[in-house]
Amino acid sequence: ELDDAADTGTEATCSNYDLKKGCTKIFDPVCGTDNILYSNECSLCFQNLQRNTNVRIKKRGKC
Repeated sequence: ELDDAADTGTEATCSNYDLKKGCTKIFDPVCGTDNILYSNECSLCFQNLQRNTNVRIKKRGKC
C-alpha cells in the first residue's frame, strides 16, 4: 500500500468528475482518512490528484 490511510475507508468515485475542469462548490462534506474535512467528494479527488496521494473517504459528513 502507498500509505496507512489507504487501508481504511471507502474509495472515492473520482471517475465521476472531470478534475481538469475543477469541482462544483456544492457543500456535501466528506471526512478523509487523513482526518481532513473536504467540501465534497470531488475536492477530495482533486487533492489526491494534486498531491499524488490516495486519501479515501472515512465517512460522509463532518469528521
